[in-house]
Amino acid sequence: MADRKKILLADDEPDIAMILSRYLMHDGYDVTVCVNGKEALEKASAGGYDLYIFDVMMPEINGWEVCKSVKAAELTKNIPVIILTARSQNVDEIMSYECGADEYATKPFDYPELSKTIKKLISKGV
Repeated sequence: MADRKKILLADDEPDIAMILSRYLMHDGYDVTVCVNGKEALEKASAGGYDLYIFDVMMPEINGWEVCKSVKAAELTKNIPVIILTARSQNVDEIMSYECGADEYATKPFDYPELSKTIKKLISKGV
């Protein structure tokens, strides 16, 4: 049996985190959920994940800062990051890519589209 891919999901909105983690688990991923940026950075920095999904507006450390940190670290710099946020202005998308995100998606999200993006990033192994 092939190893299950591991995704770290950081979102402080319990409903979003629950729904998205269920979709991801249904698709065969192992999912770790974090509720704030500090927890996300601690878990992400330890490595072992195939993909990160970070919300922007989280307590303690925002998703852009978490993204910058993981992209700057030798252990995690090649792990793909998706910024998934309710912030939908052009500047938010630009900030997401400037902090090192590989993809940017807005809430509410279209799971089939997000799933294609996840599969693409994991298979590409950014």
